[in-house]
Amino acid sequence: MSKTRHISFFKLIALALGASFLVWRAVTVNLPESYLQAGGVDAETTALEWNKNVSEALYLKGLKTLATDLGQSLSYFKAAVSNNPADGRTYAAIGETLAAQGNSRGVELAMRAAAGMAPQRVDVQYQIASFWMRRGDIAQAMKHLDVVLTFDNSLRSELFPDLLKLAENPATREAAFSRLLQQPTVWWPDFFAYAANNAKDVETLRALSEMRAAGPNLMSPTGLRAYLLRLQNEGLWFDAYITWLNNLRKNRLNAIGNLFNGDFEEEISNTGFDWIVTPTSQVVVETASTYGTTGSKALRVLFRGPRVQFQHLRQHLLLDPGNYVLRGRVRPENLEANEGVRWSIYCHGQTEALARSETARGTDHWRHFSVSFQVPAKNCAAQTIRLELAGRSALDFEAKGTVWFDDMSISRRQLD
Repeated sequence: MSKTRHISFFKLIALALGASFLVWRAVTVNLPESYLQAGGVDAETTALEWNKNVSEALYLKGLKTLATDLGQSLSYFKAAVSNNPADGRTYAAIGETLAAQGNSRGVELAMRAAAGMAPQRVDVQYQIASFWMRRGDIAQAMKHLDVVLTFDNSLRSELFPDLLKLAENPATREAAFSRLLQQPTVWWPDFFAYAANNAKDVETLRALSEMRAAGPNLMSPTGLRAYLLRLQNEGLWFDAYITWLNNLRKNRLNAIGNLFNGDFEEEISNTGFDWIVTPTSQVVVETASTYGTTGSKALRVLFRGPRVQFQHLRQHLLLDPGNYVLRGRVRPENLEANEGVRWSIYCHGQTEALARSETARGTDHWRHFSVSFQVPAKNCAAQTIRLELAGRSALDFEAKGTVWFDDMSISRRQLD
């Protein structure tokens, strides 16, 4: 046999051995993984019989032995980390095991390693947050809960009640939220709206609002709306008004008066002391352009026809006791309504009106209207102006067509 033939023969043997090794490697890597994916009773044991270094199988084996043998469980977890040093989940499991063994220093090191290896993994961050919360380090726990709430919206409904308890307790509020709110916190608007609706004491909301104001997190429209509604429901009208003013855009300050946005040049915000619209499919309420307006827009109310006892547009007022006059312009456009629409003014929460304007229906040009009223000195700290369909029977509340309003204002009336 020639030298060339010897070389070719050995090359063939080397290639065959290399191919065999690759096949063996593929089997030992892929087959255990297929066992784990298929699941079944003791799948991790079967996987480890093929390859004792499969980190996922070692991790699962460690979890199974946690309840019966902490030492053995820890051995499995350490072996899993040796084969996959970047698995933050396994470091967290090591931390939990060390905690059960009473190794407080080891727990902290393991949890810090887990945090570094899985900075955005929700389950790991949740586990770490729970550890720090048990330790009593609320500020550290909140750093990890921030990750959880940022990347998993579904957990917010579960965690918000617990966060509210921290907020309601002055002893834990500062630690939980002060440092956190010094940075942008994406879930904060949802939490503050939840707190506004569910906090036992409005002072909790004041404290949270002050913490927020010291950082970069803006008050969201949803959170502001919920906070103002809570203040109003508590009868804290002046506080609500000041809070609303402080959150108005500068270009809206020129619309402030006894009646806000009475020229309807701005979009309706449904917040605080702006116009509030209760949605209903039977009626469209919006600001829109039309002819004859003083500015570029007016209020448009379109009735679609189906029956509705319309009282769905209102604004809260803070008028001092005294005499006033409501003025405005109205233009009905093919408005079919038995008694028409009118404005009514009430002391907030009362059913007897202080005054009602004349009604509008049919079709007409722009015309002025006015109505005088008196705000009493007692039991009328706040008032409500409301647009209503006038009527007494069910048929009166069937309306179809459009009515426009513009140039509305409330001013003091000088008595002769």
